[in-house]
Amino acid sequence: MGGAKGSKYPLDPGYFKICNDSKQLKDNFEYHSLIGSLLYLASHSRPDIAVSVGILSRKLSCPTELDWKEAKRILRYLIFTRHYKLKLGGTAEWKLVGYSDADWAGDANDRKSCSGFLFGLGGATVSWTSRKQTCVTMSTMEAEYVALSEAAQEAVWLRGLLKELNEEQTKPTVIFEDNRSCLDFAVLDQQRKRSKHVDTRYHYTRELVTQKQIELRYCPTDEMLADVLTKPLGSTKVRKFATEMGLTEDGLQG
Repeated sequence: MGGAKGSKYPLDPGYFKICNDSKQLKDNFEYHSLIGSLLYLASHSRPDIAVSVGILSRKLSCPTELDWKEAKRILRYLIFTRHYKLKLGGTAEWKLVGYSDADWAGDANDRKSCSGFLFGLGGATVSWTSRKQTCVTMSTMEAEYVALSEAAQEAVWLRGLLKELNEEQTKPTVIFEDNRSCLDFAVLDQQRKRSKHVDTRYHYTRELVTQKQIELRYCPTDEMLADVLTKPLGSTKVRKFATEMGLTEDGLQG
């Protein structure tokens, strides 16, 4: 791959439309090895490839030729962005801020959604997750609510960690969400016929709002940083969100 041409995005945005039209890969060893290495990178320093690697890691038991091609595309994207470094430190206020999003029924095979959330501290991204949801949700609102619950749990853990480090967050941690119905459901405790089936464990978010551990705010979809953690995006959005998450050629600061 040393002389390979770089790619401006890590995974084909139309992957789910064509993923079932490819032949099964004959030898899985190289695929397993590559995905394992990429998972480590995605979880430690490159949030911009997290969803792409996560999607391909679901195919470890039966990867296809297309999956192998897309795995190598991630390598080509890393070549294209080889000077990117995750910025640590910044000039923003020293407070924890989160973003939560979901891609409803994005997996064409089982129609499960993907949760994505990230947290920044002092202008630097310190935690992120891209994860396929374990349940099938009936609406965009429900998928967003599940993702928000997962983000809220992460916020509690991070707040506890900061307290142990003598950096206690005295104000509620703001989590941005781009679905107004989800915000209404979480903040106003609204119950409708179509939402009565939502599992009670996801209502943990409401309790945290009441306890003033978190505060939920609306964020326009175009400004939702967690969007890049829920589905494959084109080059323009990938670059935009990567920059806003702190992936720059400058790297370490402070």
